Amino acid sequence: MCRLALLNNTGIKYIEQTIGLLNFLDYLETSLGGHGNGYCIILNNNKRIIKKGVTLNNETIIKDIKNNINHIKWLMYHTRLASIGTINNSNCHPFRDNQGNVLMMNGTEHGIKNFIKDNKTDTETIINICDNLNISLIQATKNLTSVFIGCYKKQVFVNKNNGSLKFLTNTNNEIIFASDFPATMYNHNEIYIAPESWIEGEKINIEILKKDEYYKIKNKSYTKYKNYKFSEWDF
Repeated sequence: MCRLALLNNTGIKYIEQTIGLLNFLDYLETSLGGHGNGYCIILNNNKRIIKKGVTLNNETIIKDIKNNINHIKWLMYHTRLASIGTINNSNCHPFRDNQGNVLMMNGTEHGIKNFIKDNKTDTETIINICDNLNISLIQATKNLTSVFIGCYKKQVFVNKNNGSLKFLTNTNNEIIFASDFPATMYNHNEIYIAPESWIEGEKINIEILKKDEYYKIKNKSYTKYKNYKFSEWDF
């Protein structure tokens, strides 16, 4: 098992100015990670910056985000708790194929084990199979069981499948998907079970998400921020 997150630019700033982005990433790593971190920054011009490694710490990731914040469209973050594949730099997420598509995963795909070579991960095996057979990552990962966050062609996407993934948004068009959020965030935000699948550009129907029992229980003490505005980005 692992932890992962997907944030748009506004979501990055929101997390930084509420609980702090470093606190958020540390929370994810502490809860179910520790075997290596990685990220993919997708810039406004669709170029991708990918770094990962067993010793890549969240402080370094934050510095990279700060250096690119004015040009970031999306941030994909992953912290690994190894289940398939050895603990090494190459097995850290995310993975990129020959076309520049990117994939990260939380879960274990036991049905992929027979296709794994050289002690690689199930996630890397999946993206390589899709690349070799020219199969859409979005569609292929809908038919599996784990949580997938990725970028296929020019669209980020989420497939929750049978896994656990939460969604947070407020008044400034934040888009934040994460395996979970620190407990204090439930007191000041509406946090939902994420939709089964989502592709960049799709509108998320909040009223449908509000019907989930988890949402009703977790948000009993919800108090909404009023007239919230971002101050200038400043670490």
